[in-house]
Amino acid sequence: MGLSSSKSSLTNAEYSVTLSSPNDFYRNLSSIQGEFHLNVRSKLRIEKEIRVDLIGQLIESKKYLSRPTRTSSQMNSNNNNNIFLTYSCPLITSHENGTARTIKQQQVNYPFRIPLGSNLPPSCEFKEFSIIYYLEIFHDGRLLPNTHRQITIAPQIPPLTVPLPCKVTGSGDVTMICSLPKSFYSGRDCPVAPISVSITNPKQKQIKAVTAQLMQTVSLNGIKRENEIFTAVLNEIAENTKENEVNTKCELVLPANLSASYIPNENGSPDNLPNVAITYEFRITAQMKGATTPNLRLSVPIGIE
Repeated sequence: MGLSSSKSSLTNAEYSVTLSSPNDFYRNLSSIQGEFHLNVRSKLRIEKEIRVDLIGQLIESKKYLSRPTRTSSQMNSNNNNNIFLTYSCPLITSHENGTARTIKQQQVNYPFRIPLGSNLPPSCEFKEFSIIYYLEIFHDGRLLPNTHRQITIAPQIPPLTVPLPCKVTGSGDVTMICSLPKSFYSGRDCPVAPISVSITNPKQKQIKAVTAQLMQTVSLNGIKRENEIFTAVLNEIAENTKENEVNTKCELVLPANLSASYIPNENGSPDNLPNVAITYEFRITAQMKGATTPNLRLSVPIGIE
């Protein structure tokens, strides 16, 4: 997609930008590729350069900022907004000897490529904070109008594996074993997460219901918060059952707008990057008369496409 052409108040030219990704979506370790289209109708003077900047910004709410953080002193702060990344890619520069470059009555395209590292925190939006990325184009240090363009950066897709089953035993020797068939899900690509549930109930205790809660854990610079995404009753398991054994498969629909799972690199990240972690897990509980089993926790890495 391209920006609509604009008549610049700073240059006597029309310009637009196109990007290689149709939905402005990129993953870590990929590259943002595009072209800057310039149509000079008369004359354009470039004293220093025309450049495109990739900017990463952490936007914190005042409520979140009210708590001290270990690394807050290491990050530049301006009205609660922290610019943690600026990557500049020159498009057109002055001559090598430093004299201004003049372009006359010319239409030309300037390709650009911005490589993305492996440890950039993903684009995300929460009540406490947001991380956004955007492109802007500057002419001799001044922002060109109508060139601010937000993009989405997501983690790489992890290798798929088959997770090991999880087991928990509650009162009355009720044992529950649950498992997921794969280790990664996308709310957009595959909105259904199938869960295998096996319950052993040797004393035939009355199991009123089995519930699954999807929890999101978000941390920023060491401060963690849990958010409940949903709680659902597993209707595939009959209410008030007293059966000795229950073996079934249940399906849970994932919301399409979840932020991607992200765990920082174990080797650490540069000090200027916000330390962000986003994880998900199902907490499955069998509710019995007068008691419940402990939460059975299944990690659920979730991505976006």
